[in-house]
Amino acid sequence: MRNCILTCMTLFVWLLTGNPAIAQATDSTGDSSVKAIEVSAKKYEFTPSVIHVKTGTKVRLTVHSVDETHGIKLSLYPEGAKKKSDPGLQFDQPEQNGKVEKGTDQVLEFVARTAGTYEFKCAKLCGMGHRKMKGGLIVED
Repeated sequence: MRNCILTCMTLFVWLLTGNPAIAQATDSTGDSSVKAIEVSAKKYEFTPSVIHVKTGTKVRLTVHSVDETHGIKLSLYPEGAKKKSDPGLQFDQPEQNGKVEKGTDQVLEFVARTAGTYEFKCAKLCGMGHRKMKGGLIVED
């Protein structure tokens, strides 16, 4: 019995400290290296429609379609940006921004480098209200 308890405790400690995949994804308060945010998409709305993160945060945004296929396309530059050479959002895989696959959650990872408001919109034509299906990512200092 004592060996079983010791083995379980060792495994638990390893999972918390020795497994980097678990250690990075568990905390979304800003203390870990990745802030995980889940977004639901359904006809003509995102929930949440406004997302707040701090400058310098690495974000993993997972979009789940509720009723039919939807996706998110994020603007790379904050609203009102005059300079368009250096994006405020730096994507790990830029080709995934706006890419939608039927029946699959869309996952975007990026670093919020520059403060400002970034518009996001539905990446797949979903009906009459498609153009109104928008939201905002607010990056704060």
